[in-house]
Amino acid sequence: MNWGNKILIGFLTFVIGISSLVYIAMKQSNEVIDDNYYESELKYQDKIDASKNLALLAEKLTIVNNENELAIQFPKEAVNNHPQGKIQLLSALQHSNDVMLNLAVVNNVQLINKNKLAAGTYFLKIDWVNNGIKYYHQQNINIQ
Repeated sequence: MNWGNKILIGFLTFVIGISSLVYIAMKQSNEVIDDNYYESELKYQDKIDASKNLALLAEKLTIVNNENELAIQFPKEAVNNHPQGKIQLLSALQHSNDVMLNLAVVNNVQLINKNKLAAGTYFLKIDWVNNGIKYYHQQNINIQ
C-alpha cells in the first residue's frame, strides 16, 4: 500500500468520525432546568435571604422519601399562618417530567404522591411566604 492510499484512509476515517459526532450531538437534548434561568439568577439574592430565614428557625425542614409518597415536614413557625407558595420538582432527565404544585400544608406536612413522578433524580425547590417572611429550600431528590 502506497502513501497516497494511507492518506486517503486516514482522511476518510476522520470524516466518518466527525460526521458521527455531529449526528450524535444533533440528537442530544439541550434543555435547561429552568426556562427563565437568567431572570431567576438576577433574583438569586432573594433566594439567599429566604434560605437564611429558614436556617434561623429552631426546627428544620425535613423530607422523608417513603415508598409511595414524599413527605415534607415544615417547621411550625414557618407555616403557622396560611402560607402561600409553590413546590417545584424539576427533572434532571426530561423537562416534560417536571411537576409544579401549590403549597397545601396540613399539620405542618405536605404530602406528594409519587405516582405523579417518573423515576429519576429531581431538583426540589420549595418557595413560600408566611407572615410576610419569605422562606426557600432546595435539594436533590431521587425517586425510585
